Amino acid sequence: MKVPEAFVHSYFYTKHDILHITHFNLKDVITEPFKYDIAYYLGAAPSILPWENTSDSIPLILMSWKAKESTLNELHELRDRKRAKEEMIPAIAWYLQMQFWMNGQPVRSITDWKRDMELLKWKPVNVDERLDFIVKKPDLFHSYIQLQQLFTESTKLFYKSKALKK
Repeated sequence: MKVPEAFVHSYFYTKHDILHITHFNLKDVITEPFKYDIAYYLGAAPSILPWENTSDSIPLILMSWKAKESTLNELHELRDRKRAKEEMIPAIAWYLQMQFWMNGQPVRSITDWKRDMELLKWKPVNVDERLDFIVKKPDLFHSYIQLQQLFTESTKLFYKSKALKK
């Protein structure tokens, strides 16, 4: 299926990209950003959705982020901004997914994520401004530090929200 306009962004998809959404695997959360969200809006989502079953999807994202962190640390020590940017792109997608999913909803758009982020209950302080900076300059060390802090803060919020649901 063709990627909807709302998910076209130079970091993730072009308007000519095609997503194969007939088969789903939880690892797609990591390897194919926004696949579940896009499928949901196209009416082709599987019965088990990652924002309804966050006990599996969010820990997978967090585990992937931990692995990515060491790579990003290394790249920034080497001052390899080009490769750091390449490594930051999937992490930005993971963070967006995590932020919406921990609030029990899919990502609606990556072109208009700031508008949608305002409506979320569980989110770090100034997440929109901080994430906007990261998206605009993903190659900077400061962007990496900001993303690291957002992941830490959102992880705490995720587990707090789960505890309060019980």
